[in-house]
Amino acid sequence: MAAVAPRAAAAAVAVALTVVGTVAACSDSSEHSTASSAGASTTPLNPFEQQRTDGVGALLDELSSVLRTGDRAGLDGLIDDAAPRSIIDRLHTAVAAFAPSKNRGRRGGPLATTSFTYRVAPSTGPEWQVDPALAAKVDEAGASDTWVTPVELTYALGGSSTPGLAEPEVSLTETMVFARYGDDWKVLGDAASASNPQPTTAKPAPPAEVGPWEFTGLAAADVRTAGGTSVILSYPKTDKTLTRIESILPNAIAAVSKFWGDDWTQKAAVVTTGDQTEFSGLTRTAASDTTVAAAATVFSRIDRRAKQVVGQRIVLSPNAVDLSEPALAVVLRHELMHVATRLSTSEISPMWLTEGVPEYVGRKGTYREFVDAAPDLAVEVAADRVPKKLPVDSDFAVDSDAARVAYQSAWSFAAFVADKYGESKLKDMYRKMTAAGDTPAMDAAMKTAVGHDKNALVKQWQTWLRAQVR
Repeated sequence: MAAVAPRAAAAAVAVALTVVGTVAACSDSSEHSTASSAGASTTPLNPFEQQRTDGVGALLDELSSVLRTGDRAGLDGLIDDAAPRSIIDRLHTAVAAFAPSKNRGRRGGPLATTSFTYRVAPSTGPEWQVDPALAAKVDEAGASDTWVTPVELTYALGGSSTPGLAEPEVSLTETMVFARYGDDWKVLGDAASASNPQPTTAKPAPPAEVGPWEFTGLAAADVRTAGGTSVILSYPKTDKTLTRIESILPNAIAAVSKFWGDDWTQKAAVVTTGDQTEFSGLTRTAASDTTVAAAATVFSRIDRRAKQVVGQRIVLSPNAVDLSEPALAVVLRHELMHVATRLSTSEISPMWLTEGVPEYVGRKGTYREFVDAAPDLAVEVAADRVPKKLPVDSDFAVDSDAARVAYQSAWSFAAFVADKYGESKLKDMYRKMTAAGDTPAMDAAMKTAVGHDKNALVKQWQTWLRAQVR
């Protein structure tokens, strides 16, 4: 085979993919299409509510424009003097992402989007209340009204230029606070400056999806790939990772297409993060769950009718900087397989399949010996502890001691099928099984694709494993 991946690098990637699997599983909840709020059933607004909506809507039009064009001075004119430091800093960080700056070095230029529009979103339930101390401040300053309302931001990434990535539009919703002075409105705060008069007792909502401009120092760089322009978004302290990704990405996409075919976008948005806060925020995970991760692939939702995955991002963690270039290429090919197969992958598909096949594509051609690709599994097999079955989803959990062996077992089963029956059978098995509706249907799909049932294949795999470790 081709280049050899050092054993230490192989182990590092295996740990990273343990966390990637956890993130991917969490992301499945976003699979359903989100209905447009324009089509929501709402009660006609009374004149007072209509005035609020029109006034804040006009302010949001201005806010959209000044942020997208990087107009720092224009932004300051839209923020209330009483606004908390937190919202001021957030908006200043956002506008800086779209503005020219010398601080980006060679990482690229300001972010460009093909769309970026705020609007008032429909609300249900009781109106939230402004923090009393903040309300008192704006009352003293002459405000005639304050309003807490959900706001929707619709955007689509370009890159360092437009159309760039030309992705489907992503929708983000958050709570914002506004204050009125005469006919004008100002941005006063966000959800941290308001409270729900009827707080829910339900399970806390998962972390909200955020845009890449929420973190300081964002830069955008375009890379030409098979499907058009891919974009790499980066943060400070990621120069080394960014340079390597620019070099690796075109060939990584080509490698995925060689296995899977060209019926996917063949382009991607890749984000290189410089600290754990950026990585956790963009992947919507707890920092404690991702400290050993190298990467994760996330998305906003899947639009089955349009056959589109919306807001899909490959997010590289700060740990990626410590990987060798061959190991980083393995990670990128693995994550790109998730991008390529997302539309074909059911949320109930077993992780031994949905992680094993991407890991096979990621590792192909990077090792000479089985032990280089699966060191922990090799130890188990050498000790006559050959897996009795394929790993279950819980085995992939980041806090599980079995996670490393689970990922290596999943990879080895995919490698076994490809070795004994050919890559076309492996791909056919993936497509047929992920299209099946339940476990019996998936087992039948496996037999249709490969010609043997699951029990027979597991026995063959066990024999193959023993032969690899002799």
